Amino acid sequence: MKNWEARQEIFRTMPFLSYIAFCLAVACTFAAVGVVNDLFDLERSNGIHLIVKILVTAGFSVVCVIFIHRRMPRPLIVSLAIAYLVFLIVLGHVSGPIYRNTLTFQEWRTHVAFHGFLIMVFVLFSYGWFGTFFRMEGKRYYSAYTEIELASKIQEQLVPPIQLTVDDMEVYGASTPSGTVGGDLVDVVEVHGGVCAYVADVAGHGVAAGVLMSMVKTAARMHLRTDTRGGKGLLEAVNDTLTPLTDTSAYVTFAYLSVEPGEPLTYSLAAHLPVFHFQRRTGTVQRHSVENLPLAMFPNVVYETATVDLERGDVLAVVTDGLTEIFNSRNRELGDDYISKELSMAAPRPLKEIADGILHFARDFGKATDDQTLLLLRRL
Repeated sequence: MKNWEARQEIFRTMPFLSYIAFCLAVACTFAAVGVVNDLFDLERSNGIHLIVKILVTAGFSVVCVIFIHRRMPRPLIVSLAIAYLVFLIVLGHVSGPIYRNTLTFQEWRTHVAFHGFLIMVFVLFSYGWFGTFFRMEGKRYYSAYTEIELASKIQEQLVPPIQLTVDDMEVYGASTPSGTVGGDLVDVVEVHGGVCAYVADVAGHGVAAGVLMSMVKTAARMHLRTDTRGGKGLLEAVNDTLTPLTDTSAYVTFAYLSVEPGEPLTYSLAAHLPVFHFQRRTGTVQRHSVENLPLAMFPNVVYETATVDLERGDVLAVVTDGLTEIFNSRNRELGDDYISKELSMAAPRPLKEIADGILHFARDFGKATDDQTLLLLRRL
């Protein structure tokens, strides 16, 4: 069913000229099939029957293409194919004899040569139209492919791996897109002697999500570089920037961790997964959360923030749902309990090793269907 829907989507998005070229190529191909059908029934055929079979066979193929383009139900196309076969059978039985019931050897040779000539003509025309179609679609494909590759390279520059140490704070972040272009973002900005690290997850995939992701990073960095409050007001600033510029169906989940000298760690979540907090003193993992709406949905939203005591040796982790909503071959969901276990077991190790352990565990569990992003922060 998914393959069937994918084919329908290809036809739906195909330019009109490419669609016409494809229909002509298919019509010529099946016209040759109509000639072959008539070749097997020479004794009961004449010129009119040959033309009818060519037109009906070619017309049937084009109608099938149109039905697929119009997203007609598959049973309807199957019914059409059955009706076509019935028509050929009826045409062969109700048509009366033509000039004679038998043909001489020379007449057989003449008819076979003529049918062979028609088959060759239709095959050549089919080849030509298919070549035109592939040339048109190939040009369109490679143009889109080039743009996607460019978008992918831009994303690599916008979302590079992060490994940073500021004063007594160590930060590590990594993001792996599920496709060529992803919508996840991880970033860290040094502000007022401290750091503000954040993770964003744009709804959807592909170039559109990547463009919105770049807008999120621009808005976030602009606020953090110009506002004296640091992380405070970050969600409101990004939301007010994005809401007028995005479609109503677009939204972004967001999480940030902000640490300034002499201040407790401030964090907030915009419909994001909770923050995992490994506490070195107790050896346990706590989850911190704040209930807020996603970004870019409604204007003038006030976002709640919270604080947490981050002691020396404590580790905070923020992940996107690409690391939790993974299903294995038995359709079992991974969930997020393994993140707490990985933090508990590997907390003393370098942050990159902790991140690699979490990412490898997720990839070994099942195939990734969404971007996978991870942010780790530790007080040294």
